[in-house]
Amino acid sequence: MEEKIIEIIENLTGYDKLKENVDIDLLENEILDSLAFIELMTTLEEEFNIEIQPTQVDPNTWRSVKKIVELVEKLQ
Repeated sequence: MEEKIIEIIENLTGYDKLKENVDIDLLENEILDSLAFIELMTTLEEEFNIEIQPTQVDPNTWRSVKKIVELVEKLQ
């Protein structure tokens, strides 16, 4: 699952070094902007057959690949 999420983020952002550091802050390092964030949520919902609730759109949940993987695992 982590590999797939990395692939999705890399495709959306063009940033190709996520495998090297899954804890990198995607927001602070401006890897994930607001448009990519919306696209990421939609893609994750479709790819993993999950539903992300508005209460789960906390920036801290989306700061790193590791945290995103934890969220997706929790929602499955």
